[in-house]
Parts: sequence; structure tokens; C-alpha cells
Amino acid sequence: MKISTRTEYGIRVLVALARQQGNGPISLAGIAKAEKLPHAYLEQLVGDLRRAGLVSATRGHAGGYQLARDPADIPMTDAVRALEGPLLEMPCAGADNLEACDRPQPCSVHEVFQRVFESLSGALGGTTLAEVAATAGGPPYPPAVRKRRVAQHAAIVAAASAASAASAASAASVQPKQA
Repeated sequence: MKISTRTEYGIRVLVALARQQGNGPISLAGIAKAEKLPHAYLEQLVGDLRRAGLVSATRGHAGGYQLARDPADIPMTDAVRALEGPLLEMPCAGADNLEACDRPQPCSVHEVFQRVFESLSGALGGTTLAEVAATAGGPPYPPAVRKRRVAQHAAIVAAASAASAASAASAASVQPKQA
């Protein structure tokens, strides 16, 4: 599963607003500059966050954006749904609710998709924007650092897989022959 840049950037805007909660409206240009994000793209995202009731806007010279609710009252499920839509579009979903099975009898993959949905919903629903904003953090890694970290992770996984295969092969060669 991949988290889109839309969701990442939108949550970063929400975190920036949560960290400034109580200081009045904040300009989106200031958030874009501090987070090194494209201002025009943030304008689109903030529109969706406003429609979802997560962010409010104030016009004028001292205007900007602020959270419409206390960050402790915003579960991350609300943020992700505002930015992406359903947490997980079930392949067996009905037209009214893309996150729920609409078939009279569950299909062969129902169980696994239901568990994935419940895991996502539980993890995101159990985490508030206040909790995310309270954690240390900063701008994301530059692309070169991300690629290096992905390559390091792939090397670790490959080494673990090779060690497991070698261990299995040596265990098979040590077992006594049966007559």
C-alpha cells in the first residue's frame, strides 16, 4: 500500500496548523515555505480539508488557515478520508459505502480485505492529529536520501532471506537418511 503525496502533504499542513493552534490564522504561503511544499498544490488540498470541516479560512490582511476543531478531536481517519476518500475501497463494496461489503455472501477474499480495513481504521482512528503534531519531526528526507534508505532496507531484507535459505539448506543436509 502506498501513501500518496496528496495525503502526505495534506497531513503535513494539518500538523503545521496543529502546532500553531491558538496563534490565529496562518498563511498557506508560510506553511509551504516552511515545509518546502508547492503552494499551488496546497491550495487544492486545503479546499478539500475545508469541505471536510477540518480547516477554516479567514480572509484579509491577517487571514490564513486554522484548524476548525481541536487537534485532539481530529482522528487521522478524518484527515485521510478528506484527502483520499475511503480508507480502503473494498472490491465487494456497495455504491453507498465503498468501505463495506455489499454482497449477500462474502467472497473468497472478503476475510483478508476486512482485516486490512479494520487494521487501517484502527490504527488511523486511534491516532489523533494532536498526537502526530506532538511527535518530533521535520521536513522529509531528500529524494537521494530516500533512495539510499530504500536500498539499505532492500539489502537487509535480501541478506535476511539469504541467511534463512542457507540455514534451511544446512539443516536439510544434516538430517539423517531414513532407511
